[in-house]
This record gives sequence, C-alpha cells and structure tokens, in this order.
Amino acid sequence: MPDQNPPVTPPVGRRRVAEAAGRRPSPLTVLALAIPLLTVAALALVRPAESPPTSYAPTSAALDRATAVCPARLPGADDLRLGSTGLGSGDLALRVGRDDDTTTIDGGIGSVTEREPVVANGSGDLATGLVVTRSGAGSAVGCDRPVPEQWFTGVGASAEHSSTLTLVNPDKGPAVADVTVWDGSALVDVPALRGVRVPGGGTASFDLGEVVPSRDALALRVQVSRGRLASSVVDQVDPVGRDRPVREWLPSQAAPATTSYVAGVGTPAADRTLTLANPGDSEVRVTLELVSEESEFAPSGLEEIALAPASVSEVDLSGVLRGRKAEGVQAIRVEATGPVTASLRSRISDDLAISTAGPVITEEAAVALPAGAKRLVVVGATAPGVLTLQAWDEDGEAVVSERRVELDPSTAARVRLPDDAVLALVRLDRTEGVVSLEVSDRGLSVLPLAPLATTSEVADVRPAQR
Repeated sequence: MPDQNPPVTPPVGRRRVAEAAGRRPSPLTVLALAIPLLTVAALALVRPAESPPTSYAPTSAALDRATAVCPARLPGADDLRLGSTGLGSGDLALRVGRDDDTTTIDGGIGSVTEREPVVANGSGDLATGLVVTRSGAGSAVGCDRPVPEQWFTGVGASAEHSSTLTLVNPDKGPAVADVTVWDGSALVDVPALRGVRVPGGGTASFDLGEVVPSRDALALRVQVSRGRLASSVVDQVDPVGRDRPVREWLPSQAAPATTSYVAGVGTPAADRTLTLANPGDSEVRVTLELVSEESEFAPSGLEEIALAPASVSEVDLSGVLRGRKAEGVQAIRVEATGPVTASLRSRISDDLAISTAGPVITEEAAVALPAGAKRLVVVGATAPGVLTLQAWDEDGEAVVSERRVELDPSTAARVRLPDDAVLALVRLDRTEGVVSLEVSDRGLSVLPLAPLATTSEVADVRPAQR
C-alpha cells in the first residue's frame, strides 16, 4: 500500500533562506561593524593636550626679613619698644633719619630712644614676629610694616582740626604713591598728592591744611605704585578758647569693610566723634551697635546713618556714650550695606585719643607694650573660642606664662596686662576676632593689633615656555 503521507520537500527559496540564516557573518561584515565602534571608543579616550600654566602660585617660607617703620616723635614720645616673638637675641639693624645704626635685642626684648623716624630691619631669628611701638607723654603708635595701601579716616584740614601726613621710604631706591582724598560730599582733586615721589631713605610730609584746606572731615587712601612706603598721620585739635592744642597719631585701617569694630570706649570722655567714610559710588546705610561684656545692642536715640557716595560724615556720640547706658561698653560695631572706614576721636580733658576699625585676627597677634596701665579689648568673636596670652618684661622673663580667656560671640572681653610687661603675644583658637590695646599713661592711646607675620610668600618664577 503506497504511503499516504509522502515527505514534504520545502520550496527551493525557503531552503536558501534557512541556510543563509544558519551561516555566521563574514569577516568583512564584522570588520565593517567593529571598525567604526572602535574608532568612536578611541576618540572618547583621547583628551586634548593641556595648555601649560602661565603663572604659578607663590609658596610660603619662614620669614627671614622684616621691616617696621616708626614715624618721628611727638613731644615726649621718644621711647621705642622693640620685640621679637621668636625671643631671639642679636643685633637689629636700624636707620635713624639717614644714618645707619644697630641695637641689641636680648631674649626678644629691646629699646632705644630716638626723635627722628626710625626704620628697624630684622633678619633671621629677629625677623619672626618683629614688633615696634613708639610712645611717651600720653601718646603711642604702632610702627607698621610698609604696605601697598593704607586708609586714614577723620583727618582734618582746618584751623581747629588739622592733620599732617608723612610718608617714609625704608629702602634705598625711590618710591611713588598716590593719595586719594574724600571730603563731606565728594572725591577731592589734589594735584599735590598725586604721584608723590619719595627718594630712597627719605621722608615726605604734607600739612593737609595747606594742600587741601577744608572745614569738612576728610578720609585718605595712600596707594603705593612703586617701591615701599610707610604712612602715618598726626592729628591735632586746637579748640577755640583757652584750651591748649592736643595731638595724637591717627592709626590706619587696612581696607574698608561692611562689618567692623572700633575699640577705645571703655574710658570716660567729654566729647566723642565717630567719622565714617564711604569711598564707593553707591549710597550706604550704616547702623551702630554698642558692645559690652554682656552683649551687642542698639542704643536708643541713635538712628540709621545714610552715607552718600564718595562722602565722609561725622556722628556725635557724646550723648550716647555717656551715663548708665554706656556702662560696660568697650567698643562700637559698625554694620554697613557697603564697605566703609571708621574712626573714633575722643577728647579726654587735655588729652586726645583716636581709635580706628581694627583688622580681624585669625591666629596670632603681638605688640610691643608702652609704659603705663595696659589692657586688651577683644570683640567680634565669630564663634565660642579661647584667647591665650603670653607676656614678658624688659629682662625677658615671662610675667604671663599662659593665660586662657574664654571668648563668646556678640560680647567684649577685657584682659588686663601687668604694668611691667613690654611684649605680649596673643593667640586665638576656634574663633576669629578684633584685638586692640588700650594704654593709660598721662593719657589714653588705642592701638589696633595686626595679624602676626611669621611667613613670607616666595614667588615661583620659571623660564617662559616657547
């Protein structure tokens, strides 16, 4: 019987398709797919060559040279206290006027008596933490390092209130500076203070009453464009009547700031005038708060102050800083909507005291201490922290080995120093703040402390890449 279900033979076309599907792709096909994929992957891994840097950041090195410049004396202020927080010993190079000299530093302590401007140059161990102060007869001033820019607020150019600006060149080559002046309403054009050239080792002084006479309070910015210069200002108040003129150095401010603290309020005074300067091109609004050992608070009756662009304004604080509401107040907080500079002028009997907004101390500060009763005022702490104080007498013996003081934000701390201390070192831990020295010796002087210089920046100079 024949088979009823003969095998089915697929059509020729379907067989060819099945055979083609069962075959592997040819090498040519694989290469055609793989080469573009590998090319894309290789391009993803390739990075363009980086352009070599054209400048390099400086590196820090131990300070091996330091300069401090003291202005010429005021009557009776012939005493120069010198100190080095490295507590080294050796000869410190001095230039008195145009003459070279030396003095001996023993255990970080030294002193000289001079009337002319003095340039102190420390090297090696004596450069570390070099600090110098001129003082005597109720006046005192810190001898600053030459810096490219300094600000002076509240200077005068009238018969009753006058100031003298002095520029000292500590080097052998010439130096050039431009002095910008603001008065009560505008920027003032003073050709005599533009492009001031001071020869090597020389001094240039300007009586502002002669070069820019004005009854307004003034603000100055000294910018050094060539060489190095140290600037100082002597302020004189000659009131109408029988009172004798009084003079004091006006400390400089490093730069305008939106928040600043002005110390020197803890001693009673007959008259107090706060001077504010707005060097910007926009109006600035300023609020003032008093800082005591308990808190920062806004006193009643003191309104917000509006400062026009490029202007200087005086605020009478005699009534605010008097009586029960001023008890325990140590400083003024200046809060502004734009950068401003500030200074406080206090008339105390026959004495003049001037304080300015101090720089922020982040780690250490030091000061050579004048004779008299001394105290540190610390304000503006950014967080709870600790102040550590060390002090030495004229024999190099420690009179304060290590004193720790707790600091709290929004309060003022007042730290008494031994009368025989001549050098002090302050260190702040876990916080930052503004530290000022108040000295009472036949008058009040207020010196803002600057951050201690222990390292220098070394430029990284390399051959140009061609």
